[in-house]
Amino acid sequence: LKQQKQSILNINKELKTKNDAVESGIKKLKDTQSKLVESEKMASLGQLTAGVAHEINNPVNFISSNIKPLKLSISEIMEILNEYRKLNDTESKESNIQKAKELEKKYDIEYLIKELNTILAGINDGAERTKEIVLGLRNFSRLDKHQLKEIKLPEVIDSNLVLLRNQYKDRIEIQKSYDENIPCIQCYPGQLSQVIMNILNNAIQAIDGNGTISVKTRLSGKKAEILISDTGKGIPNDKLDNIFDPFYTTKEVGKGTGLGLSISYGIIQEHNGKIDVNSELEKGTTFTITLPLRQKE
Repeated sequence: LKQQKQSILNINKELKTKNDAVESGIKKLKDTQSKLVESEKMASLGQLTAGVAHEINNPVNFISSNIKPLKLSISEIMEILNEYRKLNDTESKESNIQKAKELEKKYDIEYLIKELNTILAGINDGAERTKEIVLGLRNFSRLDKHQLKEIKLPEVIDSNLVLLRNQYKDRIEIQKSYDENIPCIQCYPGQLSQVIMNILNNAIQAIDGNGTISVKTRLSGKKAEILISDTGKGIPNDKLDNIFDPFYTTKEVGKGTGLGLSISYGIIQEHNGKIDVNSELEKGTTFTITLPLRQKE
């Protein structure tokens, strides 16, 4: 009986040791996965840097280059205004009115007002563009992977399109169709943004020259669907089964890590959703992301 008890104790001890080893292995695997996600995220952000810098540079240059003519226009308008203001301080009103009218003619007051409105509209547009880019970067890089939040899908998609604009503008048309009936969905915004960034980036790279990318959202029961389609070169049938495998890539050496879609697949699974792909050579590819509206805590 003592031997049996000792044998059971030994077995329990051995099982505990193995269980501890498995738990340790799972923890290491999760840590490695987390590091891979962050690594891929930083790689994506690195690829965006040059384009984003160029996108910010344009509106900032426009604003800075228009400060001088803006000051000059305001100065000329103030000169005209001051002549009119003197009407309350002097008896020689006719002389002041005449001088003010001469200044209006000299500076072409109608053109001056039109120019001011144009400059201000341009500065406002540049400021809005810069604000969009900064907001897109903030949304993409935020560290909220362990915190569920409610977000609007169009905002997440549009933020990523802003960041990628330099890669597709003047050659790819973006067609958007958002279902207004979709409520805010519960998710890990930073992670979902990374998935959308990966798929949009792949769609852009799949199109040589001009093409079209359509982004659509639709409500399906208690789930939301995001469909991203491109008119690119497509993916061969014999490679479709492997595209979500780690380190598998159809891109040239140095242009892809082979982790983007694998990590995206894992993120969508973590959201209790699914990601599907359909593709036809020389016609294009469609990725469909399905997500529940609410997540179980």
